[in-house]
Amino acid sequence: MPRILWSERFGEGLAEIVLAYGDPHDVSKPLIQVQTCFSEEDCYSPSLAEAIARAEHRDACFARLEWVQAGDSFDPFPELPVPDRVLGHNERVLAVDGEERGVTVVSHGTYAALRFRQGPVLVTAVARSGFPSALSFRVIDDLEPYFAGYRRFVLGFIRLLPPRWRAVPAGKPCARPPTAQAKLLSYRTAPARAS
Repeated sequence: MPRILWSERFGEGLAEIVLAYGDPHDVSKPLIQVQTCFSEEDCYSPSLAEAIARAEHRDACFARLEWVQAGDSFDPFPELPVPDRVLGHNERVLAVDGEERGVTVVSHGTYAALRFRQGPVLVTAVARSGFPSALSFRVIDDLEPYFAGYRRFVLGFIRLLPPRWRAVPAGKPCARPPTAQAKLLSYRTAPARAS
């Protein structure tokens, strides 16, 4: 599955990082997000029920190509009520750096979430199409593939925008004010200035 640096948050240093595996834009394909929380007071780590509800909301927005209010599994905005519904609870075995342990997987429909501690770190994972049969986590020391995945994620997002929002022609007025995404693209496609 493609790897993506999804987000990071800082407090007194790096508080959390969210890595993703899969295809975020195509809601019919699997996506797993893994939040590693290094500083719980600086992290937004919702309940597993809320993380699932937020993932469902995000994907409903993504399916309609509505990005502004999509939010995310580990994002406190927009404010969303957690539905009062029955969730599945399944005991699973997962391996963390080769060491096996039990964990409870909470699920609703095709979405699932789990949480465990690894020393002082709190790890939460949310899956769009459930988790694979073998659950395995490991410490990584190379984020370069995730940075490359983030680039592909942003470019894929830009390709989903209507053509009139993709770039703002220099010197031409827009019918609508350019979005932040269009400004980003305009900045990146502008010719470099001589120093």
